[in-house]
Amino acid sequence: MEAHPEEGSLVFILDAIGRILLQQGDDHTPPAGYGRWNVPGGHREPGETPEETARREIEEETGLRLDSLRSLGTIPEGDGGFPMRLHLFVSDDIVEPAHVQVNEGLDMRFWHPDEAPALLMSPVTRGIFDRFVAHGAYRHTLALRDGPTAAAAVIEIDRWGRILLQLRDDHPAPFPYPGHWTLPGGMVEPGEAPDAAAFREFEEETGHLLDTLRLFRTYSRADLPAQDVHLQHVYYIDADLEEDRLDVNEGQAFRYHAPAEIEALRLTPYARAIIGDFLGSTAYRAMFH
Repeated sequence: MEAHPEEGSLVFILDAIGRILLQQGDDHTPPAGYGRWNVPGGHREPGETPEETARREIEEETGLRLDSLRSLGTIPEGDGGFPMRLHLFVSDDIVEPAHVQVNEGLDMRFWHPDEAPALLMSPVTRGIFDRFVAHGAYRHTLALRDGPTAAAAVIEIDRWGRILLQLRDDHPAPFPYPGHWTLPGGMVEPGEAPDAAAFREFEEETGHLLDTLRLFRTYSRADLPAQDVHLQHVYYIDADLEEDRLDVNEGQAFRYHAPAEIEALRLTPYARAIIGDFLGSTAYRAMFH
């Protein structure tokens, strides 16, 4: 089959101590050339989904058949200098170095992020690698291995019943769903109460410390398949904050949206499910009747 040179998939694979698998190239592709280190992956074949490409390329290059594969989003062709459209994935499998075959390239080796600056990489690969590590997808992948993970989200409402949403950065991966609207919130830190995490995350993202919160619902991973944490604690409050007085410390913007506008928005799938449940609940209706 003829490959699609303009599109491909790359996969981040970690070992038991959090090192990241890289492939050492044996060709002379500029600017880094022979011996450079790359994230494993390859070109998409006709008829393949990006995930099928990722699984096939990893098996061909390393002999590994991955059980877990999560999408980190897509880098459009030309965005940030990337020469092709790239679909990025991360595996939650814990891979032993001894199980990795070197079927393509000079070598396959796990490297700690602290070792990466000394490695020979092309600017494109270094940009992808640094984003994965620096923007939290790497730490989040490690956290998923350590036991049950939890997040907290806040549904903040104004006097007209509109819901405050955050527009995620339009940067490519590693965070999934770039350029999508979602609820303010984030991970619950070890030893932190979920409501404390909700207060903290909202203040970090908007610069506003809420006075109180009420628990709407706690979702399991089975309730929200698109959410990659084990528990999602959702809180709500009709604080009626002034939109133009909120800081935008994360993402591109914060905006209020009326229920009638929600359907047409580009929302993360878990935010869409949560908001749909909330708008149909007695908790929401009781605030305005």
